[in-house]
Amino acid sequence: MPTRIPLRPSLLKVRRQTVKWIIVHHTAEMYDNPEARIDNPKFQVSALAKGVLEKKQGDINYHYVIDKIQNDYQPIITRPFVYLCEWDDIEANINKRAIHVAILGSYDFKVPESRMYQVLAFRVLNPFMKMFNLSPNRIKLHRDVSSNTELTCPGDFIDRGRIIAQVRRFVVK
Repeated sequence: MPTRIPLRPSLLKVRRQTVKWIIVHHTAEMYDNPEARIDNPKFQVSALAKGVLEKKQGDINYHYVIDKIQNDYQPIITRPFVYLCEWDDIEANINKRAIHVAILGSYDFKVPESRMYQVLAFRVLNPFMKMFNLSPNRIKLHRDVSSNTELTCPGDFIDRGRIIAQVRRFVVK
């Protein structure tokens, strides 16, 4: 039976400001469990849940996770966006106004498929951009807003230019 994450909203901070940023991550950065880093759907989501339980967090520290389920990528809501994600390496003024989206796996080791970029843009980024009236320059990679200069998140093979190209392709009018 899969691990159940307890619902602990009392451990989460409520968003008090309008969203101004969308930050893209990969899951390899956050959890020490090697299962969260490998590209095998049998282990990845359960490794995120295990990480939450081990670290006694209120929830998974991303609002959405993009996972490859069977033959296609799907966004999974992992934290309601009214709650903040907490990242010590991201300046508070950005972090308190950000939606955090992760791509399951490590993109330091594999090249993402075109379909992943399409699903990320169409199903996650563009609706938030429309909802909060954001331009594409408000989409950042974690490494671009982190105080950790050695961070590669969301991976060496994630291309922000390709993300922005797909966002422009699927603009919600």
